[in-house]
Amino acid sequence: MVYKRFNVVCDKWELEFMFRKRITNLEDLSEFLAKEFPHEEVIMLIFDKLHLLREDPKKYAKEKLKNQTDKDGRPLFSIEVTGDIRIVYSFEPKNCTVFIWRIGRHKKAYRF
Repeated sequence: MVYKRFNVVCDKWELEFMFRKRITNLEDLSEFLAKEFPHEEVIMLIFDKLHLLREDPKKYAKEKLKNQTDKDGRPLFSIEVTGDIRIVYSFEPKNCTVFIWRIGRHKKAYRF
């Protein structure tokens, strides 16, 4: 899906991981997720949701975190992976970037 805002067209969004641990590629992400989530099915669901966010983060921005913003003042959103696991993210339409702030169980994901 093409997203138009600020006269910018985003055919694909780039993901940027804002974790304490530096994640620069899928292998790093896989290793990080394997330590956090022992079940391969959960990891695959996380990758599925990340793929959806790369397609169009605005479409899945239904759960806005009340009164919470990222370090640059962008609103934070949450997407459900499973009943207890969330991905917390923000996005910048000007440069087609989705910032992934947390991936974790409900209580841990929302701690800032």
